Amino acid sequence: MHFDGSAQSAGEQEYTLPLSNPGQPGKLYAKLHQGSIKVEGYSGKDVIVKVIPGDVDDDDDNYSSRSSLRRIPNTATQFEIIEQSNEVRIQGVNNKHVNFEVKVPSQFSLQLNTHHDGYIEVSNVTGEIVADGHHEDVVLNNIGGSAIVDTHHGEIKVSFTSISPNTPMAFSTYHGDIDIEFPQSVNGSMKIKTTKGEIYTDFELDLKVESAVVKSGGSGTKIEVGGWLKGDIGSGGPEYLFSTYHGDVILREK
Repeated sequence: MHFDGSAQSAGEQEYTLPLSNPGQPGKLYAKLHQGSIKVEGYSGKDVIVKVIPGDVDDDDDNYSSRSSLRRIPNTATQFEIIEQSNEVRIQGVNNKHVNFEVKVPSQFSLQLNTHHDGYIEVSNVTGEIVADGHHEDVVLNNIGGSAIVDTHHGEIKVSFTSISPNTPMAFSTYHGDIDIEFPQSVNGSMKIKTTKGEIYTDFELDLKVESAVVKSGGSGTKIEVGGWLKGDIGSGGPEYLFSTYHGDVILREK
């Protein structure tokens, strides 16, 4: 199924997409240049997409040739939504500010990307989640499975209800805290770096400085110390990476 939207009004619009294989796991791909993405898992079988136009710039025009004219805000938005073989793709195809609120079956994987003026928020979904929010926060509430999260000017906050075994995960930002809540039974090898922040946890976690890397070549030797701390929670396991420059790393026991 394919929806090609070109909306002329500022009102919200809602689209329902039946999946090709109802009751089976699926995946949502959503990419926006300007706007927010909010995803919520629910007990239904369809994917429901609500399109919400963002704020319109109301600054007056400074051109004298237009000073006597009334400006009509250009609120048109353009996007497309495609479902094929239980994969749903949402693409904002211009630079207008538009927000998407999506309901998906609770067993669903996600690949989400925003760039300007928009956050990413996910709740009540179990699957493989990849979230890239360049300029805002990324918040994942009550999720299961695994997550790879990256942002630059924002915080990362994640609360897991369950974790896929033997699956590496990574959480990285530049300006912001990383606050992760794991189930008490988690087993993993933590790799943590914060250049100008602190590390907090209520897990039993003994961190040690990662060993230096020595590289020898024909013209000499190079020693690299990357600033990483490493340690295991529980019996250890897949690597969970946490990296921030201006922020704290917080690992909580659920």
